[in-house]
Amino acid sequence: MSKNSSPLAWCFLLPALVVPLLGSLLYFVWLPDSAVAQGTYTATKIFTLVYPLFFVGWKELFTARPNSSWAAVFGVGLASGLLIVAAGIGLMMTPVGDMVRAGAKPIQEKAELLGFANHFLLFAIFISLFHSALEEFYWRGFVFGKLRQKLGKAMSHVVAALAFAAHHLVVTWQFFPPVLAIFLAFCVAVGGGIWTILYQKQGSLLGCWISHLCVDVLLMAVGYQLIFS
Repeated sequence: MSKNSSPLAWCFLLPALVVPLLGSLLYFVWLPDSAVAQGTYTATKIFTLVYPLFFVGWKELFTARPNSSWAAVFGVGLASGLLIVAAGIGLMMTPVGDMVRAGAKPIQEKAELLGFANHFLLFAIFISLFHSALEEFYWRGFVFGKLRQKLGKAMSHVVAALAFAAHHLVVTWQFFPPVLAIFLAFCVAVGGGIWTILYQKQGSLLGCWISHLCVDVLLMAVGYQLIFS
């Protein structure tokens, strides 16, 4: 039996659900000064990379043979990502976009505090290409993959999506009014649900990653506008 097919005890699964949330609370709310925030952010990302490797094989996840052709997996992932991007662009043309742009100043300050503003292009490439892959490996391949062995498919989609959105809610809450912060976190949860469904149906992380990459490119474009406007 491979590591990926072995059920995971709750004592090991629960930390996977809550550590990203606790990390975001540390570097955004409880200990937000520059040195601690940067160190905590880095430590949280290292955890999301290393922790699953005790229980799953990353090569097995990323090279798993899909249920259809690789071209179909790529195409569906790209199409879903572009549809989400189109919806996001549409939202930015509504009053929601005005509310997002009103949060520019605190976003600028946080980007400077964490050191992102001075290296935004490198940061954007890292987030779009590598961080999106890391999140798919962690949230879809590991967290959702293990949850469905414990809860079944339907409930696992919900729990994985909510856990994925939780630490994003901490982030949005720092910059936007509560109603907008909750709405944006809800959008993240919907995106997480779309990607778990893609992973479930395709049997591969490739489509999820391509879709996620498209969305992160949009977010980086919006972030650039907010930080440097």
